[in-house]
Amino acid sequence: MDELTLLRSTRDRTREPSRQALEHGRAALLSHIDGEIPVALFSKLGEDARFAPERVRRRRRTVAWAGFSVLGATCLTVALAATNVLGFAGWNAGADPAAASVLNSAAVAAIEVSDPVVGPGQYLSVRTDGVFSVTGTLEEDAERIRDEDDGNVQDSDMVSALESYHDELYIPADRSDDWVWIQCMRAPVQTFGPRSEIFANEELAIRDEHDAHTIRFFSGGITPGGGSFGGYHQGMSRSDDYDALPRDPRQLLDSIYELNGNSGQSRDGQALGWIMDVLRAGTVPADFRAALYQAAARIPGVEIVEDQATLNGTTGIAIGRLERADNVRYDLIVDPETGRYIGERQVTLDGYAGIPAGTARGWTTVTTSVVAAAPTDVSTCGVSG
Repeated sequence: MDELTLLRSTRDRTREPSRQALEHGRAALLSHIDGEIPVALFSKLGEDARFAPERVRRRRRTVAWAGFSVLGATCLTVALAATNVLGFAGWNAGADPAAASVLNSAAVAAIEVSDPVVGPGQYLSVRTDGVFSVTGTLEEDAERIRDEDDGNVQDSDMVSALESYHDELYIPADRSDDWVWIQCMRAPVQTFGPRSEIFANEELAIRDEHDAHTIRFFSGGITPGGGSFGGYHQGMSRSDDYDALPRDPRQLLDSIYELNGNSGQSRDGQALGWIMDVLRAGTVPADFRAALYQAAARIPGVEIVEDQATLNGTTGIAIGRLERADNVRYDLIVDPETGRYIGERQVTLDGYAGIPAGTARGWTTVTTSVVAAAPTDVSTCGVSG
C-alpha cells in the first residue's frame, strides 16, 4: 500500500481524486516530510546501496529478464516506495517535487509490472513511431542566395516541415541470432504555409528518387562497424554492458554526467537527453528503467508540464525541462501507474524557420510486444496501427 492509499483509507472514499490532485498531494507530502525528517533517516540505505543488476540488451542471452529474483524486486520496490515518501530531489535541488513524485511512482510501478518474456524462437518487437522537423531552403531561392548573398543562407531563407518515420526492431530470444531492423521511408505530415508546403514536396521528391524502405540483419546485434546495436552512449562509442552502471539513482546520475562530459547545451539537459535515448530503445529491464526514472527525478529544472499528454494515441504525464540555450523544452512522457515509457517530444518555445512558437517540432513513441517471428521483407511499412 502506498502512502497516498494509506492516507485515503482514513477519509471519505465516495469521490475519486483526479491524478493531478494525487500528484499535488504527494508533492505536498514530500515537501512537508522534507522539512521534518532528517537526511540521516534515509542514509540507512547507505551511499553505496546497489540493487541486483541485470545484464540486458543486445547479446549473449535470451530475453526473459531472468535472474531478477522476487526478493530483489520486493526490496527494490520497498526502497523506491521509501524514496517516494522521503524524496531525493528535495534534498539535492533536483526536480520539482510533483515531477519527482510522478517519476518515483513510475519507478515503483516499473518493478511491480512484469517485463515481456520472450520464449524460444520468439522475438521482442520494438516499434518506434515519430515525427521530426526538416529544415532547408527552397530550390527557387538557390540562385538568389548564390548571387546576392554570396552563398550565405540567412535566417529568413530557412523553411521547415514535419515528417513522420516508422522503425521496427526485432530482437531474437537467442541474442546471438540475427536481429532484424526495418526502416520505412519518411513522409511529410505537417506544413506551415505555402513555402513550407513547397519545401515538403521538394523533400518528398528527393526521397522518392533516392530512398526506399529497408530491412537489415545484424548477427548477434553487432553492426558492420563492430559495435553493439543500440546500447548507451559512452563517449564516442556505445556500450551494451548495463552491469557497468549502478542502480542507485544518485550514483547513476553521477555516472551519466561523467559519460556525457561537456557535450550538449548544458550538463543537466544532456543528462535528461541521455536518459531518454536509453529508454527509447524499448528493451531496458524493469530495475534499470526504475533507476533511470529516479535519476531523472534528481535533475534540476525537471517539472510536470502536462497532466494529460497524448502521443500517437497513448496518454501519460509529460515531465519536461527547458533548455534555455535554444529555448526548446524536452519532455519525456510516462505512465506512472504502469512504469511504461510512452515516448518523448521537443517543443520550440520561440519557433523557427516557419514553425510557430509552442509547436512540438518532434516526438517519438515506443511500443514493445512479443511476436512469433520477425518479418523477412518490408511489407510492414505499408501497415498502419
